[in-house]
Amino acid sequence: MPGYELPLGTCLDMCPANERTRREKECRLHRFEVAPGSPGDRPRADPQRAVKEYSRPAAGKARPPPSQLRPPSVLLATVRYLAGEVAERTDASRAEVASFVADRLRAVRLDLALQGAGDAEAALVLEAALAVLLAVVARLEPNASHGLADPMLLQAQVQESFGSLRRCYALGAGPHPRQATFQGLFLLYNLGELGLSRAQGQASLGTVKAPWRPFTRFCSCRPPCVPARRCAPPWQW
Repeated sequence: MPGYELPLGTCLDMCPANERTRREKECRLHRFEVAPGSPGDRPRADPQRAVKEYSRPAAGKARPPPSQLRPPSVLLATVRYLAGEVAERTDASRAEVASFVADRLRAVRLDLALQGAGDAEAALVLEAALAVLLAVVARLEPNASHGLADPMLLQAQVQESFGSLRRCYALGAGPHPRQATFQGLFLLYNLGELGLSRAQGQASLGTVKAPWRPFTRFCSCRPPCVPARRCAPPWQW
């Protein structure tokens, strides 16, 4: 619609209250979101831990109202919560952590796309979300059983995250101080894909055996850090 501007979200929680209630009734809370001390047969959501899950937009479905969308400041706080409180958990497998974080970051990107956030705010959220996603996926062992973590889905999420961020850079006025860093990460990530594609092409000719190693590239795409001093994680820049 010409001249139509998307509204900003107004939900100040990491997960809207109606979603918390609905998922409580449907017993679809992740264990990372359950309030301490709640009964095992009727777990209750902790508003400080529950994070909005991804829900695929359906054709003909009404756009969610602003009260169901988190504004950029809350989205950034959500990403930082996932980075600091979930990504570092030691009581869960890395696969479980990666699966949970990837889904919640996907919901972050969707909330951002459904509202009229400024270019600078959107870039900050997308950069932080991509950095966290790369970090949790890079920790997965290449040859381990990933259980809940679907390698192909995680790869798709990384590419989708890069795509959202690069579109934000292209459409925005800028400047974006960290654009060069993330453009470099994008090139490194896809250079690995290019090399693998070439190897697979040679393998099809019977010259090279090229096993599919879906997590090799993640381990080489961690955001750069200066070894001489301790630096803040990218989601705290």
